Amino acid sequence: MESALNRLKARRPTGHRHLLTGSAVLVVGAGIQAVTGALFWLAAAKIDTKTNVGNATALYTSTLFGAYLAGLGLPVALARYAADRSTDSDAVFSWSVLATVVWSVVCSLAYVAVLAAMGVDAAKVLTDFNPILGPLLFAAMVVGAALSLIVDVRCMTVRRWNLVVGRIALVGIVRIPLLYLVRDHEHRSLWLFVFAAGTTALSGVLGAIWVTKVADGRHRLTPRPVHARAAMRYSAINYFSTLGYQAPYFALPVIVLTSVKANVNAVFYVAWGIVSVVFYVPSAIGQALLAEGGKDGAQVRAQTRLALMLTLGLMAVATAAAFVGSSLVETVYGAQYHDATRILPTMMAAGIPWAITSIELTEARVRHRSVVTVLITVVLTLAIIVPALVLVPGHVQGHADGHGLDGAAKAWLLGNILAAAVAVVVSRVRRTSSTAHVREDPILAANLAGAGAGDSVPLDVRDTEPVPHGSA
Repeated sequence: MESALNRLKARRPTGHRHLLTGSAVLVVGAGIQAVTGALFWLAAAKIDTKTNVGNATALYTSTLFGAYLAGLGLPVALARYAADRSTDSDAVFSWSVLATVVWSVVCSLAYVAVLAAMGVDAAKVLTDFNPILGPLLFAAMVVGAALSLIVDVRCMTVRRWNLVVGRIALVGIVRIPLLYLVRDHEHRSLWLFVFAAGTTALSGVLGAIWVTKVADGRHRLTPRPVHARAAMRYSAINYFSTLGYQAPYFALPVIVLTSVKANVNAVFYVAWGIVSVVFYVPSAIGQALLAEGGKDGAQVRAQTRLALMLTLGLMAVATAAAFVGSSLVETVYGAQYHDATRILPTMMAAGIPWAITSIELTEARVRHRSVVTVLITVVLTLAIIVPALVLVPGHVQGHADGHGLDGAAKAWLLGNILAAAVAVVVSRVRRTSSTAHVREDPILAANLAGAGAGDSVPLDVRDTEPVPHGSA
């Protein structure tokens, strides 16, 4: 009896306190971001024209898109290979900062060139200001935004969650009063963009310089990290994976802004701003799971189930709130934003399947299941972007371009549903094959069965694939 109790204690999920703490703090951060973001764009909508707001939101969305392109999979890789306060972690982070800056500049300037070639109004806002300084200003915003992502991850890995929330709150609050500066300036759209993105960019740059002190370290490029090659491979795989699963977040707004007029894009961004912040909740909980998975002898599968319950519950509440209270958008923003109330419930309903996809994908990353990771992300990308490319312009043709918003909402919902279904199936197949492998291995099965109370068993009896060495 005592032996059986000891085995149960050994297999009991541990590390949940940090997972719950991290998840709760990041959800609070998402809430702060939602409130401050809504207040910022609400104030902008009240004091500026829809065209100015539309161009500014297009540039702001483009900044996030540029940061996404410049990510190189580093936010994921840092959570696995810079997870402590060691010299190796300092070196991995320093190399990540250098790579992020260089690649951000390349991606952002290339993106502006593409938009300019397409004749998009947002690119004209930059070049009308100055053909050289405008694109360089955009590049600086992308660099800062990309750095803010890896700074947050570095704080998470050393469990300084308060710094992540503090940065989000400071950025959100400081930019609101800036709206009332240079209100009559000739390049008002550009200034709105600078106010929206500038505080985030500045926090990223300053954070990258200072955050090593949080981990009691310093910037260093030497000595070469022990797991450098493994980290690079993991980063590369997850770069393409991240491009896949985040592509719809950035590609869909770009498809909309290139298909409709600036004033309609402003309407879309009101709904999209709410949706994207709420959809950050599963990503935030997934990031906490990624940072904590495998630490302290935690059982990854048990942590995954807990994270999935949290995300499903939160997204179900958000969806219900969107259906009941979508009319508040028109009440707050005015009748000219009525179309946002029409698409908001549909887009928010996609949050339930997205919760499933996000957590299943995170577990695959924790366990280094490259095939599952790539498959889920490819399906998610194609299932949303391909229909959007067809539906958004298709709904515009023959109608007012406001109908393109309906196409975007439909593509968003249907794509997320399909991706979640695929994620569940492939993850279930992978777990089944892992369990079968253990049952066929009498030595491994005996080791699991005989684990004592003092042993660390970082795996679940129903999912017995261990976390790879060096990943946590």
